[in-house]
Amino acid sequence: MTHRERVRRAIEFDGPDMCPVHHYIFPGAFWEHGQKLIDLVNECPDDFNSNLVPGDLSADETATDIVEWTDAWGTKWHRMRGYTAGEVVEPAIPNWDHWGDYEFPPNASQESFDAFARFTEEAQKEWYVFCGGGGFFQHMQHMRGPANYFMDLAEDCREVHELADRMVEYNIRDMKGYLAAKPDGVFFGDDWGSQNSVLIHPDMWRRFFKPRYKRMFDVAKDAGAHVWFHTDGWIWEIIDDLIEIGVDVLNPQHELMGMDRVANKVRGRCCIRTDLDRQYIIPRGTPEQVVEHVKHAIRAFGSENGGVILHGEVGQDVPFANIEAMYRAFRQYGKYPLDWT
Repeated sequence: MTHRERVRRAIEFDGPDMCPVHHYIFPGAFWEHGQKLIDLVNECPDDFNSNLVPGDLSADETATDIVEWTDAWGTKWHRMRGYTAGEVVEPAIPNWDHWGDYEFPPNASQESFDAFARFTEEAQKEWYVFCGGGGFFQHMQHMRGPANYFMDLAEDCREVHELADRMVEYNIRDMKGYLAAKPDGVFFGDDWGSQNSVLIHPDMWRRFFKPRYKRMFDVAKDAGAHVWFHTDGWIWEIIDDLIEIGVDVLNPQHELMGMDRVANKVRGRCCIRTDLDRQYIIPRGTPEQVVEHVKHAIRAFGSENGGVILHGEVGQDVPFANIEAMYRAFRQYGKYPLDWT
């Protein structure tokens, strides 16, 4: 069974030979653990041909160096060098005074679409391939600044609707270019939860965001691609909505809401890309606790002839023994039939 077939069968509840594995390691973890982590990744590859190792691990710099840049949308950022995300320093649209003159950056070029098509044709002989669906909720927060953006939503101003609709159209233009290559999936991601609630009232989410997400998801589904959706935080109240509008693979922070509780809600309806407990068990637990946590996730989400992709985020605060325990448990306990359960 190829890696691609394994992933597709897991998503479609069609009997993979084992639970697919998807690595995600922050650059800072490589800074912390060095060559032994590189060796472990090479020893325990995932099912997505992930290229994880950062290109620069020079000893005269540290993972806490501050990097600043301005993105293509005009938003200024800074972040610690060992991480992949950062904070907005200056939003691209701090007020609506010049909204009528604001220009989005150009969409992806035909050359980019052609290059992706060549890559996809070759990669799909072995690997599952997805493209990005573009930024949306978080991206608009970055463009306006979070405080401004939440006030925009509360006031239901004309401009916040115009921004959202322009963003949907922009993303659809890019998606259609990449979907011409027939990738397996389209990946979307927005962090929608705090520790114990959705960031806005679920009714507002359904009114403002749900139909716009559906427009984008429909483009992917019409092209035969799976819809992937990542979201951190508590999203209990909108899980059913996400499945209803087409999410095939959901990557929630399920431990916040109760792993078994989430599993009972989604079982047989969508595949879960696990988000193993990175607040406590993965960085602060023992290797034995990590193994039991992996087994719990496989039992909860993977017992329906598929339905789970094993993933645990690795930051620089995760002990090497716990990383090793997690990856080895993926392979040891993720083989079908799950007769150890």
